[in-house]
Amino acid sequence: MTADRDTRIRQEVEARRGLMAEVIAAVHATPELAHEEIRTSASLCRTLADLGLTVETGIAGMATAFRATLRGELPGRTVGIVANYDAVPSVPRPGVIEAIHSCGHGPNSAAVVGVVAALAADRASLRGSVVVMGCPADEIHAPNTVARGGGKAISARAGAWSGIDAALYAHPEFLDTAWLESAWMRRDTARVYGRRDLSDGAPRAEMRALAAAAEAAIEIPGTRLMLETLHLDGDVEEATGIGWFARFLLWAPDESGIDQLATWLRERVPADWEAGDPWPGIAPDAAVRAAVAEGHRAAGREYVEPPMPLPFAADFGVVTRTVPAALVGIGRPGGWAFHTSEGYAQFSSEAGLDAAVETATVLALTADRLTAPV
Repeated sequence: MTADRDTRIRQEVEARRGLMAEVIAAVHATPELAHEEIRTSASLCRTLADLGLTVETGIAGMATAFRATLRGELPGRTVGIVANYDAVPSVPRPGVIEAIHSCGHGPNSAAVVGVVAALAADRASLRGSVVVMGCPADEIHAPNTVARGGGKAISARAGAWSGIDAALYAHPEFLDTAWLESAWMRRDTARVYGRRDLSDGAPRAEMRALAAAAEAAIEIPGTRLMLETLHLDGDVEEATGIGWFARFLLWAPDESGIDQLATWLRERVPADWEAGDPWPGIAPDAAVRAAVAEGHRAAGREYVEPPMPLPFAADFGVVTRTVPAALVGIGRPGGWAFHTSEGYAQFSSEAGLDAAVETATVLALTADRLTAPV
């Protein structure tokens, strides 16, 4: 890898600043929730096709997922890069869900477009291939993510990452790094069916146990518990009584911690329980992480090693257990006001465009290293 090649890649990315600004504006103009990103996905696919990529839509049984391939003229490996484009399900008032791009998916999509646009400028020197993996449903709490799952996990389990030698997923963060660890997560549901009414004090005891479990200090190290959803229901006319449905999010450092927390919860809340599919923590590849570190440094950024573990889960964990991969952080002093109106303003501003260009630069430099034949 030569300094001249790195400089040329950086210049090619910077020359696409205007294109990346257009992509951010287009994504933000059509905020759509998980698995509903019809217009946004179509817009990104058109842009990638115009850049000369081969685009496959509807992959892994998801209408808004896609795979777009840029093929170089030299032999080499294949690198996949995640594009996210769903909006955050904001709840501005009870009973209303509003889509808003306050998690950086506009800059993420723009960065991925910037990478392939820059590398496509000189296919004669491009080794291997770069594949854009369009993955819907990044937001954990979106209704369709709850119902169907996250796009990265679904695509990995369906084999859509087949043939990819290394995977990269970059997100705006507060530091420059490639994460070593993240939490495991699982959704568990509890149901008590309508068979009693409130007149005799039941199911008040179970409701008190439910509330106590949601608020209790968990004694299992590193675990967290959240009561995500609670519904009460009953048929007064037919006297079938009151029932309830509760959905919990469970986080732990590993799968055994999830199971311990689930056991702890079931002992305190009598109900009919059902366990969801776990999102495993990330399992990054050492060689891919090393390339990410080189990409950051070649971009003139200060790479942090080792970072603290991510306290939350991402369905990219499934990808990392399928393909050698790294979850990449692109830092900004002070971070970002994620999932707020302030965050939307940040990502829509010049700071959001800067994040897209910086992300594209790191990813392009990293991908150029990873596509080299072994």
